[in-house]
Amino acid sequence: MERLYQKKGIMSRMKKYFSPYIEMLTKPSGHKLFLLLLGMVCIQAVTSMAHVYKWFLRPLGKISQNAYYHLMSYAKLPMGKFAAATLRKAIGLIDEKLAKYPVLLVVDDTLQAKFGTKFECWGTIFDHARHNGSSYLKGHCFVAMAVCVPAMVGGAVKYLTVPVRFRLRGEDESKLTIASEMVAEAMRVLKDVGTVILMCDSWYPKGEVLKTVEAHENLELIANVRSDTVMYDLPQRTGKRGRPAKRGKKLCVRGDFEFVMVGKYFMAARTAITNLFANPIHMTLTTANLDAHKSYRLFASTIDPKKLFDLFSPHGQSLDNDPARLSWLLPLKLYSLRWSIETMFYELKTFWSFGSYRLRSKSAIENFVSLISLSYSFVKLAPFEDDFFSDFSDLSPQSTKFAFADAIRKELFFAQFVDFAESHHFSSDNFHDLDILDFFAHSS
Repeated sequence: MERLYQKKGIMSRMKKYFSPYIEMLTKPSGHKLFLLLLGMVCIQAVTSMAHVYKWFLRPLGKISQNAYYHLMSYAKLPMGKFAAATLRKAIGLIDEKLAKYPVLLVVDDTLQAKFGTKFECWGTIFDHARHNGSSYLKGHCFVAMAVCVPAMVGGAVKYLTVPVRFRLRGEDESKLTIASEMVAEAMRVLKDVGTVILMCDSWYPKGEVLKTVEAHENLELIANVRSDTVMYDLPQRTGKRGRPAKRGKKLCVRGDFEFVMVGKYFMAARTAITNLFANPIHMTLTTANLDAHKSYRLFASTIDPKKLFDLFSPHGQSLDNDPARLSWLLPLKLYSLRWSIETMFYELKTFWSFGSYRLRSKSAIENFVSLISLSYSFVKLAPFEDDFFSDFSDLSPQSTKFAFADAIRKELFFAQFVDFAESHHFSSDNFHDLDILDFFAHSS
């Protein structure tokens, strides 16, 4: 196998990229981990561990298929430390010119349909999206966290979305608890980052997640909240004796918000007090029809829009020609980046065999999905970490994966061909006896 790691080869560069993860394990486990990651990048569809072993891993050495199953099910891979390493790699790409840009954490959950009842944590789950025509889905629920970091792509600043952690929800586990734990672990790595913004949908801004946000000074929240959230005006000074009021009058969506037309939607924003947060926050309302009460969507931001404007404006970034309008719309515009995690889910499930696992235990399923996300993050971050891959910086992860897979297969072919030729000891007199069909028979 040492022949595979040529100094200028793609596999050598991949091993250098994954070295922080490999070094957390013993030497044999780290070696198997790297080969698995190679296979997940190289094979177009990872239908099972047996499939990876048959078509990629078996010709590379004498490691048995059961050894890889043992690694996935019983080796207790340190996925928390792997997530921290991915975060360090992601924030390490931020250029000095973009140091003031906020780092975004995105939390969401995704459902994965599975047929069969032998999987741990398998059950019937409510599916609000109704992809199959039913309100319920039989399978697994994963809570995911991704990080979005600013990077220069094609001369413009764009946010790269990289998966950090996937956790399978158990029967007695709460999504709020899982999300808060993942955010708290991430903040240990991001404690020195100037501004970190957590973005999530209306399921998560409550309970333990809000306590985690309040526990970190550099962590802010921009989230979609329930449209029926009670809002109050700021307390007014009356000059009367006694304890001052903590909040003002209750706000009405139709009477206390001044809507303006922005594109195809009516939008309004103001500072308000809610029961969700101890301090006043910035609230933004959007609707396509002022007369349809159910069409209102409400967004909350703990960070002042003016502060957001100051973070972006020094670098010439403008989303609107009117700075006044930009300042109060910026939280909503920034929240639109939350959709990148949905795109990530789609790509992982469609092109990266996210749901093709056939492992039964919870730990094995989490390990498989986490390794898939590690290979995905590699093709997203490698073009920015290694100049050798810089030409792939503006391509999709799938295009990059196909190019890397082609290069890996070529390196493996030539390495195995040289090993075959050397093992047969061909001389100039009998070189014509080299049977290329015999080589392919021995390499399968």
